Amino acid sequence: MAMEEEGITEQGSSLSGMKNAGEGNGSAAAKDGSQFDREETSGKVEKLGQEKGNGVEVINLWSGPRSLSTSLMYSFAQRDDTEVVDEPLYAHFLQTTGAERPYREELLLKMESDGNKVVQNILHAPSSKKYRFCKQMAKHRTPGLSNEIITEGKHIILIRDPLEFLPSFDDVLPASLQELELSHLVNIYSELHNLGRPPPVVDAAALRRNPEGMLRSLCSELGIPYQASMLRWKAGPRPEDGIWASWWYSVVHKTTGFSPLPPYPSKPFPFRLYELLEECRPFYNMLKRHALKPIPSPTTTVVLVSPTLPMHANTQLLIWVGDEIVPREDAKVSVFDSIVQGGDGVWEGLRVYKGKIFKLDQHLDRLFDSAKAMAFVNLPTRIEVTHAIFSTVILNGMRDNAHIRLTLTRGKKVSSGMSPAFNLYGCTLLVFGLQDPPQQSDQQHPSKD
Repeated sequence: MAMEEEGITEQGSSLSGMKNAGEGNGSAAAKDGSQFDREETSGKVEKLGQEKGNGVEVINLWSGPRSLSTSLMYSFAQRDDTEVVDEPLYAHFLQTTGAERPYREELLLKMESDGNKVVQNILHAPSSKKYRFCKQMAKHRTPGLSNEIITEGKHIILIRDPLEFLPSFDDVLPASLQELELSHLVNIYSELHNLGRPPPVVDAAALRRNPEGMLRSLCSELGIPYQASMLRWKAGPRPEDGIWASWWYSVVHKTTGFSPLPPYPSKPFPFRLYELLEECRPFYNMLKRHALKPIPSPTTTVVLVSPTLPMHANTQLLIWVGDEIVPREDAKVSVFDSIVQGGDGVWEGLRVYKGKIFKLDQHLDRLFDSAKAMAFVNLPTRIEVTHAIFSTVILNGMRDNAHIRLTLTRGKKVSSGMSPAFNLYGCTLLVFGLQDPPQQSDQQHPSKD
């Protein structure tokens, strides 16, 4: 699926041009002159595609729909050492899945539908350029396709917040988790990570906020030189566009660079897509954690860096939230929780020494006394709180020199407001531990306990 805010030309995509170049001058042209006869030239193409010593480095951009991928393709097309290919596996995807598209028949007529031939004869064909940038849709990598497309070349994962692209995608095709491809992107990232080659992840919003900084960062990760020409291109249809451009590229054809983020949304979110949004968010959030940070330009005087933690051992934690244990970055409560709405909660600080929790019973007595004094209702039982504490400590391997923060909130409200009458969900239990030697704790927090 072509992906973006984008729009038109059927004047021969770069894919068709590459096939023509690979098949040689002796081939018979198709009736419309845009494609060579496959049967007559297949032997020449396969032989050509097997030549691996031509030195071209393939860069695969994997993304979902409406994610700024065409803009990034246009950006790489401005480099003097790079050629680009627009979704070379599109015909293969349509042929193997039977998916319907308004331009299906034309696309199958003009593009190679054998995915393994595409990998061999187009992605790895000889080139006068050093790099070949291939814009790929994640779902186009179907079962049965050669794994060489993953094991060879460089890779980029491009993501965009589904809250931003869901409405515009649904205007063109019915939106579904399969069509939006975030789960496919997670699979590709995980597979490359397992190969010891985690790909750079680019968030479209960050690219729009700081194009130069993000492109510098991306080029650095890819091991290629940054070129300032990547920031600008001419408006209008481009020769690298796929034949689907008229359906998808109308907006991007009006641009001459990466468009800045608008100050406000242009229209309300279609709430019939709300459940789909909820399904997509975990996949997006998982990839966003690995997203690149921009590299400042040489003229930048202020450089923002991620803060370092007081103790590196606390970088990866498992935290009890509500009724489950989640990784540190997922440890969040609802904005409707009383602790957020009005600081309405009670807490205790505990310490772990040599495999034992110091004065646990006394801390629990005080916690429940405080909760009752605050008239909390629907409290977890003492057994449930104890279970949460020990589960958290054991899973984190905290047997000594650990500090535990035990918090009980009045719980999530059904509406904003201070009245306890809105608290109909029960209390929220939070348990997290930190590796925290006593001497450090005593110096920095002398009155913590």
